[in-house]
Amino acid sequence: METTFPPGLPVYVAIKRALKIQIESGELPEGARVPSELELARQYNVSRNPTRQALRDLELEGYITRTPGRGSFVAPISKRQRLLRVPAWRTVAVACPGLECHYDREVMKGFIRAAARRDVHTMVYFRRLNTKDEFEFLADIRNSGIEGIAFWLQHASPEMLDLLHKFRRSNYPFVLLDRYVRGLDSDFVVTDNEDVAFRLTKTLIERGHRAIGIITTELDATSSEDRLRGYRRALQEASLPFQEELMCIYDSDVAPIEACIEPIMSNQHPPTALFVNHDGLATMLLDALAERGYGVPGDIEIATVDDNELSAAVDIPMITASQPGEAIGRESAEVLLGRIEDPTRAPQRRFLPAKFQLEPAIDAHSSPHRTPGGVI
Repeated sequence: METTFPPGLPVYVAIKRALKIQIESGELPEGARVPSELELARQYNVSRNPTRQALRDLELEGYITRTPGRGSFVAPISKRQRLLRVPAWRTVAVACPGLECHYDREVMKGFIRAAARRDVHTMVYFRRLNTKDEFEFLADIRNSGIEGIAFWLQHASPEMLDLLHKFRRSNYPFVLLDRYVRGLDSDFVVTDNEDVAFRLTKTLIERGHRAIGIITTELDATSSEDRLRGYRRALQEASLPFQEELMCIYDSDVAPIEACIEPIMSNQHPPTALFVNHDGLATMLLDALAERGYGVPGDIEIATVDDNELSAAVDIPMITASQPGEAIGRESAEVLLGRIEDPTRAPQRRFLPAKFQLEPAIDAHSSPHRTPGGVI
């Protein structure tokens, strides 16, 4: 059976990566024999040149020892090259895509403070990674001297999930932040995103709205999926139908925000309220609505997750909730350190409640909310 290598990845790198994962996960334990150049060439249906390069690199990095006439063997972990140097004291890591968001900064602050209280040093990584780079980054972390890592999983590819499963089997401590992976038996600390969307949508219903639309980002993470689930649950509990024509999944690479507004607001019975996935999307939406003559909150009310505290900046009343960033950071550090102390304990799955600001300051001069049945 022919092996398919990731596009753009040199063959020797893919073979080296596969062997390194087997060593890191314990599938090839210390002292185990490593397949020869010829065996690897047959296994991957390639020439011996890439397999020779892969084994040479692993030897240089201290993963294997090679003895003429005997073969290659997994080296003791103490011999391995430390690709990411860390200080001599106890060290853990936390990694996120960036610091643009107020919520991200709060998570970092909470994590660092909680680790410091336990006399543990934190290495902080701000890296927005493609799938290949994220895989390489996490695969190398374990050999760095870092005892464990908490991180945003940016790409839930099959390759990444296989790596995380191997981390779990080999008891390498890690905690997922902000989003989790369904079916992965791992520690995570996240906002209760279903509850956030449920409560925000329920508030709109309690304010008299019966046609409530939703604008969300791509459903490629559990945060977005759970918010959609919460929105639908609130409608269901109020005996309101989920109307697919009032939903838009926004992708900035495909079309502008106006492409979401036009079909939703052109319905025979347009929504009088919108649940919007996050405040960055909501602020773009405000401009698009204003260009079409809609007042907020007079003509249409908006409820959103306000992680960047933009609602105060734009000075337009919206119903908001924000994720508990500092608490997520603090608890993820505690979970990670607990996992380091007891690798066999049950997975910690923590959903933290959001902070709500449910009542916007309605402008007395705003027009009343409109519903298909009249004015409320």
